[in-house]
Amino acid sequence: MRTVRNKLGLAAIVAIAAGTLFALVTRDQPAIAPVIMPVPAAAPPAAPGLQWLQETIPAPAPPAVAPVPLAVQVDRLVATRDPARAYAAYRLLADCASFNRDGDRIVFDDADITPPTGMPGMRALTAVEKARDALLCAGMTERMRQSRLDYLAIAAQAGVPGAAVAMATEGPFGDRTALATRPSDPLVQQWTATVHAQLARAADEGDLDVLHYLTGMRIGGDTLFTKDAAAAYRYGLALGMIQRQVNGLEDGMGRLYRADSALMREMAAELSEEQRAVAVADAGRIAEAHRARQKPAGAEAAQP
Repeated sequence: MRTVRNKLGLAAIVAIAAGTLFALVTRDQPAIAPVIMPVPAAAPPAAPGLQWLQETIPAPAPPAVAPVPLAVQVDRLVATRDPARAYAAYRLLADCASFNRDGDRIVFDDADITPPTGMPGMRALTAVEKARDALLCAGMTERMRQSRLDYLAIAAQAGVPGAAVAMATEGPFGDRTALATRPSDPLVQQWTATVHAQLARAADEGDLDVLHYLTGMRIGGDTLFTKDAAAAYRYGLALGMIQRQVNGLEDGMGRLYRADSALMREMAAELSEEQRAVAVADAGRIAEAHRARQKPAGAEAAQP
């Protein structure tokens, strides 16, 4: 029985990890989409007397379009002082940092989502995408690479969706190994407390990205999170409730995190009845908070 439970627990973690990847990358996260400079106007037609020559000589290929330089795009985003655009600047720089380091990066395509669970389709860049990234990202300096963390901190502090999870993924000052190598460093401890608070706040507001992330992290535990079965169960239940609210009762992810699913029964196995009841109540409040955030401004006042 214990062997079966251990296998199920491993399967649960794998499923949650896949769901987390889907949430983090395909929800509200812009891929590199460089702004294109206008193509120069075509040359004027040849004089009428040379029409025969124009028709016999192949037209030259149109000049290659070039993206607006990365620094210009980032500066434009940051100049708005909009935290959401600061996060977009972070994403541009983070994607370029990944490409410059590896010569490739993972792309998650909505078109490749596999029903009914909604897991992501993962692929590497195509040759065309690699050429585009190489052109855009060649202009990134080390200072620009480091500045991504400043833009991310602005977005996370403002509660921009996705930013808190990105902070946790980046680690203290962009070095996640510091959590293991310098756990007593006051700066690392301060960073950890800040990220924990940001994630908890976003989870209580029903942020799906964060609920995916914390459910997985509280099951497995790592250098940033301790294992917490009650928290994992609470966040998993809330995630399932919200998925069903948004996509209907038959939503694949909603069924996966339903209280009577094999996954959730496994997660609840070590909890007392009281702990499960508290988790259900907390999950309900989180789901209601998410529902309230989706209402248009003034919707309640307009009701009779």
